[in-house]
Amino acid sequence: MELISGYKIPYEPWAALERLKSDREAALDELWENLYHQGDVDTASYAAVPQLVENEVLDLVAAIEVARNNGASPIVPSKFESKYKQALQDAVSRIPKDLSQLKAYYAIHASLNGQYSLAKVLDFISVEEVLSEIE
Repeated sequence: MELISGYKIPYEPWAALERLKSDREAALDELWENLYHQGDVDTASYAAVPQLVENEVLDLVAAIEVARNNGASPIVPSKFESKYKQALQDAVSRIPKDLSQLKAYYAIHASLNGQYSLAKVLDFISVEEVLSEIE
């Protein structure tokens, strides 16, 4: 099965996912650029989610999950569905290490519980802006 990026062109995420271990910043730039494009995701995004969770890239996982539920994204292909769902469960079983992971954790949790609007709000909210308003 050919994997498709958020740009709707072929994209294989495996090399960038592997580079998360050696050049995390560059790999994250590439993955964000190709797996999530202006709210669009596709099969490459879904295929990458288990390794994104494994590498604790929960903010991108949350963005993919929110985009999956936007009504315009393709469904998760059956080939990836069980691993995708298991990865989301694994994501919410982890202890968030920072504000970005905490925000993503709650967005994923909301989506898993059918609270898609809340997940979308949590995904788009800027934690830093909210904290600056209340401090």
